Amino acid sequence: MDLQDKLRRIHKKDPSKSRQQKNLPDLSPFLGGEEIRGEEGAFWSVIKDFPGEVCHGMYKLGELLTLDLSSINLWEKRSKGGFDPRDLVFLDTETTGLAGGTGTVAFLVGLGFWKGDSFRLQQYIMRDFPEEPAMLQDLSELLEPKKILVTFNGRSFDWPLLQTRFTLSRKHREIPCWEEHWDLLFWARRLWRRKLSSCSLTSLERNILGFFREEDIPGWEIPQRYFDFLRTGRGEMLKDICEHNVWDILSMVSILLHLLRKDYQKAEKIECPREAIALGKIHAKNNSGGSPEEFYLQAVNKGSKNVREEALKNLALHYKKRRNWEKAREAWISLLKTQENSILARTELAKIYEHRLPDFPKALKMTMQALALAWNEGREKETAELDYRRKRLERKLNKKI
Repeated sequence: MDLQDKLRRIHKKDPSKSRQQKNLPDLSPFLGGEEIRGEEGAFWSVIKDFPGEVCHGMYKLGELLTLDLSSINLWEKRSKGGFDPRDLVFLDTETTGLAGGTGTVAFLVGLGFWKGDSFRLQQYIMRDFPEEPAMLQDLSELLEPKKILVTFNGRSFDWPLLQTRFTLSRKHREIPCWEEHWDLLFWARRLWRRKLSSCSLTSLERNILGFFREEDIPGWEIPQRYFDFLRTGRGEMLKDICEHNVWDILSMVSILLHLLRKDYQKAEKIECPREAIALGKIHAKNNSGGSPEEFYLQAVNKGSKNVREEALKNLALHYKKRRNWEKAREAWISLLKTQENSILARTELAKIYEHRLPDFPKALKMTMQALALAWNEGREKETAELDYRRKRLERKLNKKI
């Protein structure tokens, strides 16, 4: 069976083709909006324009227009920069399943973008599966002039799903091409995964934005609610889903504002020590102009004992990568003052004293201490490696005698 035959079989089984068009409900009493009809058929569209003064969490939506995107390389290392906030479109989907796959359909696609003097939130809604081609056609035309796609886990879920739907609807040539795709979930995880127990969107709303949803429908309940709507035609069943989608998009706007407005370029501005450690790693990885060691030192000064130990470890490894052996030695010694049983610190000091700042007696001393700790903790692999290092150092010392 060739590829064309496989695609035809998938297309035949696609739920969007499995039903005949029927009399579809008027959703305006429940959602507002209107039916949009074109050459491909019809779908339902809801448009909401939010003035710039509207707040979501701690930020006004209008701040998006004055957003300085020059610091984007802190989060997107390969970004070419030079974009305008009007180039951005925020996207979030609600689907018939959470696992993805060719049988999963995005029955609601929400887009947020700046339009004139307002932030526009436009929702595309399928009242039945045969409306998908018309919805995708209009969606493609709206997205075509945009340059930056902004999502929350959309790199792994929302956008691949829509690409699949375009392909199965034989519209693969109309899939929008983005200059860049910014996924805020990955940014949030880099910065807050050690600070928060969860980096879900609702967790970030509560802990970062100070926004609390009231009577929100759980995400896992949405697919069944949509199937119940298809069965009953009761438009009020979609109201909570649409509101959930609105909150998702507005929260993405506020998270982007938080990440780009807050001064994450200067270590002295960071009060949270765990954020300081994360930013040290981010600056080191992206080479974005910040000084990683300053962030680690800020965490040392601000953090508890455990946080200080983590910061000193990262600081020492940073100096090691930069081949600044003297600074690395000082950092490992500082770590030993707070973490007396650190095998890693002693092993790294042994390496420095043996190969970089030659002092074989000190290298042997550190090796022996690390070996004893590793043996007591039952670390067989490390014990063997340290014993090999011990024997090598003893041979070097014997040659000098």
